[in-house]
Order: sequence, then structure tokens, then C-alpha cells
Amino acid sequence: MPWGLDLGVRYINVTSTSTAINQPPISYRIDPNDTSNGQVAYGGLQAQSADGGYHKWLPSLNFKWNLLDNLIYRFAYSKTLTPPQLSNLYYNTSFGTRPNSLTISRGNPALQPYTSTNFDMGLEWYINDASYVAIEGFHKKVGNFTTLVSTPTTFLNDSASGNPLTWTLTQPVNLNASKIYGEELTFNYQFKNVLPDPFDGLGMAFNYTHVSSSTSLSPGLISTAGAFAVPGIGNSGNLSAYYEKGPVQVRLAYNWRGSYLESISYGAGAQPATRTSYGQLDLSASYAINKNLSVFVSGTNLTHEHLYDYSVYRNRFLYAEADGTQYTVGVRGTF
Repeated sequence: MPWGLDLGVRYINVTSTSTAINQPPISYRIDPNDTSNGQVAYGGLQAQSADGGYHKWLPSLNFKWNLLDNLIYRFAYSKTLTPPQLSNLYYNTSFGTRPNSLTISRGNPALQPYTSTNFDMGLEWYINDASYVAIEGFHKKVGNFTTLVSTPTTFLNDSASGNPLTWTLTQPVNLNASKIYGEELTFNYQFKNVLPDPFDGLGMAFNYTHVSSSTSLSPGLISTAGAFAVPGIGNSGNLSAYYEKGPVQVRLAYNWRGSYLESISYGAGAQPATRTSYGQLDLSASYAINKNLSVFVSGTNLTHEHLYDYSVYRNRFLYAEADGTQYTVGVRGTF
């Protein structure tokens, strides 16, 4: 039973400096004629900066084992990372000065990247040289999700009482982790050894992925205070029929994605937003005039499907998108 193994490791060292210029408040008083109005005096322009960065070892392993001539077992292990969003690294500072809502908003240059430890395992059965069935399972432990956290802090003194003022400082921090796991089934079959000419160019392909997460929000959840879930986690699948023979290529495909959490806190209401399930039918075809020149036509979203988002309950509509059907006709050349 032949087998193969490859091992690797990557080392990443990142350093960063975030700089900004702002006018910090130097005094604060409440307008005696309007207690809802905070009077703020700002200082001159000041430069501020903060350093950040990280270093990570990222190992990887891929193992392949031929159990039979047409049955292959695969196992993979890796560690990966995704840098934090640049908008969260900005060191800019803004102030909200209403007496009942003293706030400070600031980026966090010290944010660490998302990190993921990944395990994948699967079996592949090759029916013939062009057709196969594969089943795979995966497990990912993802950490360092960025979450906005608000903490009380003292800053400046009240000019009337001389007491220090309490502000709410909000900035992104690395806080949450989640496990993502699921299964995937793939089936690809070509009829070239089954049907006579010219039908032997027919084929079909199917793929379905089921995915779950250890952190999720209840569909009836109203307040998201302290709640965490991974957006974008949803099942998906596609089914296609195609014809490929000689200069002709035609493909009809249906792509589907199940409903998923779009955002933990959407808009001013700061409540979860969910995207409904969506599927669209696409068609593409091409004809090769010669080895350098071909003509093609394609149509996307032939059934004119729409995207919808809602908040907590289906009747709390948030967003709709109607892209319509798009057709493309063209000539493609290679030299």
C-alpha cells in the first residue's frame, strides 16, 4: 500500500507601527444653562503612535495512503493565520462628550491575528480515470476573534467639582474562540466509458458541505450583550451537468447556500442579522474555433433570485438585493 508524506513549517514575523494625529480634550465642563451639553476645550495637535506585531510558527502535514488501487485515504494538519483588519489597528481616537454618555473610541495596534488549527481527513474512491466519490471531515479551532469591548476609565476632571470623570473606552480586543467542524461529500461522474459517441461527453458533478460551530446565537435572541458567534457559517451545495467533447463545452450549474448569520450586531439596534438561504442557476457554453480562438456565452442567475437579510425574526426585514439575470457574449483569444 503506497503512501506519501510531506511536512513543512513556515515562520512569520510581523512588526507594525500605527500613528495618528489628534486634538485631545484638556478640560470639560457642563453648560449650566443646558445640562445635556458638555463644553470641551481641545488642545493642540499631537502625534501619537503605538507598536504591534506578532511572530508565529505555522507547521503543516499532508499524508496520503493508497489503501487500494482506486481507494485513497488522506489526512492533513496545519496551522494558519489571518491578519487583523487594518481598520481595527488604527490608533485614531474619537471622543463623545455628552454628559450622560462620555465615550472614547480607539483602535488597537496590538491586535493579534486570527489563528486556526486545522484537521482534515477523507476517503476518495476513483470509479474510473475521470470519475470519483469523496467524503471528508474537517475540524478547525479558531482563536483570537476580534470583539469590541467597552471598559470604564478615568480621564480629565470635572471643572465644577474637580472630581475625575468616568468615560467608557471602546476598542477591539482578541477575546473569543470557536470550533468549526463539518463534513463534505463530492461526486463527479463522466459518461465517456458508458455512453456512445457523441453522448460520451456528458458528465455531472455534485458537492454538499455541512458545517457547524460550537458558538451560535439562538434564533430568538434579542440582546447580543456578551454573546458571540461566527458569522458566515452555513451549509452549501452545488449540482451541475456538463458536456465536454472536442471544441464544445456546455455547463448548467445550480449553486445553493443555506441561511447563515450575517452579523452579530447590525446597525443601531445592535441585534443579529441573518441571511436567508439562496440558490441560483447559471449556464455557460463555449466553442473553440481553433487552438487560439474561441467564442463563449454565459448567463448568471437565470431564475432571477433575490438576497434577503432579516433581524432575529423573518418579518423584521433588513435588506434585499436583486441583481437580476446577466448575459455575457464574447470572444477569447490566447497567444
